[in-house]
Amino acid sequence: MMNAIVFGFLYGFLLCFTFGPAFFRLIQTSIDNGFKRGVLIAGGVTVADAILMFCAVFGTSFLPKLQYFNLGIALVGASILFILGFNSLFKQQTQLVYPKSKLGSFLYYFTSGILLNLLNPSNYIAVFATSTYLSNVEGFSINETIVFFVASLFATMLAESLIAFYAQKMKRVLTANILKRINQVAGIIFIISGILILWKQFW
Repeated sequence: MMNAIVFGFLYGFLLCFTFGPAFFRLIQTSIDNGFKRGVLIAGGVTVADAILMFCAVFGTSFLPKLQYFNLGIALVGASILFILGFNSLFKQQTQLVYPKSKLGSFLYYFTSGILLNLLNPSNYIAVFATSTYLSNVEGFSINETIVFFVASLFATMLAESLIAFYAQKMKRVLTANILKRINQVAGIIFIISGILILWKQFW
């Protein structure tokens, strides 16, 4: 059981540094809008991971059995990434107009983290492949697999909170021009990620 905790924690920590769209969205939000909003993104990402891990452990019967489900996920995910990408590339200011109320702000950033993870098909592959490896190769029982994934969720939230904290601290030494360049790089990554999602779906 201790192996499940240790390796699960390492798995969750390292998974945060795979440099996907959620990673760059977290950094971008933390720099532009502060640590607390970055943590909301991290919380959304962690909840999305928990949903995927739940489905991986207990089966895919919870996922919709629709004919074009995978296609829909790919199109919606790519569309969100394209919107984020072009917005980051061409916005004139380093600050967007976000919801001003606490509830609106919470929902905006938290759901952004959830959607960026759930609408990226590669996350499904990674989590389900890990679950299969744990049971078939490592011989983990279902309890050990659950412990592994719970430990990875704690590590993910911790690592992404640290990323948000240090990204926000960087803002003090970043000029407006550098912030603009960071947003442009993030925008390019979002667009490329959207293209890759569509490429994997259609080719």
